[in-house]
Amino acid sequence: MDRVMDLDARPHRAFIAIAETGSFSRAAAMLNISQPALSAQLKEFERRLGFRLLDRTSRKVSLTIEGRLFLDRSRRLVRETEWANNAARDIRNNQLRVGTAHYTAEIAERNRIIDDFVAEEPDVPLRVMRRSAEQLRDDLDRGDIDVAITLQLVPPDDAPARADAAPSWVVAERAVTLQLPHDDQLACGADVLPAAALRGRAIAMIDRSHGVAIAESVGKAIIDAGAEARTLPEGDARAVLRQGARLGIAAIDLGWFVPPCASVVRRAVAEWTVRTRLVAMANPGRRRAGTDRFLDRLRRMTPPS
Repeated sequence: MDRVMDLDARPHRAFIAIAETGSFSRAAAMLNISQPALSAQLKEFERRLGFRLLDRTSRKVSLTIEGRLFLDRSRRLVRETEWANNAARDIRNNQLRVGTAHYTAEIAERNRIIDDFVAEEPDVPLRVMRRSAEQLRDDLDRGDIDVAITLQLVPPDDAPARADAAPSWVVAERAVTLQLPHDDQLACGADVLPAAALRGRAIAMIDRSHGVAIAESVGKAIIDAGAEARTLPEGDARAVLRQGARLGIAAIDLGWFVPPCASVVRRAVAEWTVRTRLVAMANPGRRRAGTDRFLDRLRRMTPPS
């Protein structure tokens, strides 16, 4: 077979059409070509492969053993060429690519940014690429995405700025709090709890899916309060809230997600200073054409950080 990639996969499509219809005439009509042209195309394809795909008689067309073995391969190749064509079209259209941490799909502020842009800038082709928190920075540095939207730990006021930091905008900020069952004795008191009230308690803890810095800072706050960090089957913040509510235990609440049910309450902890922010970061290098229009909207919403 030729090594040059066939972005149309015509011989494979022809073979599939004949195999699925069982007829050269019906396949030719489906592909909108003449029957002699289809027969010649299939014959040349078999010559290049080095084996027959079909048995032809005056009354029917059937797959050879080799044809049955090769049919699934042809179907996969056709799907791959369709994906390649879609990718080529995206590149030709200079598509804007926004990478988002996978868990941000349930954050209202993130959705508002993207949905408003789609509605108000319909001429800019936009693709949202979901990634892990760790992948986003690498993709941004390589230029695979133009903008990254993710959660970050709010650094201390005296923390030095990174020399290689990408331009970024803080969309919103939230304090880390505690979700409690509504019948918990701590839920019946003040809106702000002293950390000492958590001593000896089990608190459902998030994992590192939101970033190492966030997880470590939250874990330290739990330990400093004398509480016990409890690991649940799922460790992303939304799942921790859901499973914590189901188990009737306290759970870490990053503040970005809708409560899983009406039978829980949110309480701040006086000594907890951990905060997270929803940040949009831009590739400082070459950008696709639609990126500047996306960033203009971010600039109008919030000043750069």
